[in-house]
Amino acid sequence: MAIFVDGEICKGCQLCIHFCPKKVFEVGEEVNDKGFIIPKIAHKDQCIKCKICELICPDLAIFVER
Repeated sequence: MAIFVDGEICKGCQLCIHFCPKKVFEVGEEVNDKGFIIPKIAHKDQCIKCKICELICPDLAIFVER
């Protein structure tokens, strides 16, 4: 199982951080070319593949592989 965050299109809205029921994401330290802070996948092992992050992302920057 893998979670991908496309840092080039992410706008750092942090919706994935707030809506993930297992708190897989945290505020990251990486900044993309547009100046947005990219969320960090901090607890990948806790992911239940609910895909809420993928569905809530307004930029379609997250993909959860089953």
